[in-house]
Amino acid sequence: MNTNIVDEHQFHDNLIRGVIFASEVGDFSSDIHFDIDHIVKWVHCSVKEGESLFSVTRALLKFHDVSDLNLDISWGNTQYTKYAGYSSGIYILDIIKRKIESPLAPRAENYYEWEILTNNKNSIIKFGASSMSLELIGAPMTVNRQYLLNDERK
Repeated sequence: MNTNIVDEHQFHDNLIRGVIFASEVGDFSSDIHFDIDHIVKWVHCSVKEGESLFSVTRALLKFHDVSDLNLDISWGNTQYTKYAGYSSGIYILDIIKRKIESPLAPRAENYYEWEILTNNKNSIIKFGASSMSLELIGAPMTVNRQYLLNDERK
């Protein structure tokens, strides 16, 4: 199954703000969270008016029982002549979820290979996980961009 609608949520153009290794020390859990600006709704897109509006909130995109994490974020190779940072940020383009056979999944449960495709084609985010969930943080704001400013995320 290849889709960018994962468990009824769409993540296209969601800005990735950070990665949190959320495992409990000593608990042998292995969760990973992505701190994102989640577009709850594309409110209004108008070519005539020249402005689009989006309902956006801070959120944690959580993956549970993670294995085989491959996280390679490339911000370029400037030979130490420029500050690092992908100029427009790293956005989710698509999340691909493929069901796989794994001894990590008990008989009745499923396990998946996940791949998060980004606008930065040199980056790789790929891993195994049993499930994902989304935690919205704060009330959505209607803004004329697909992300929040830093002071709007508090």
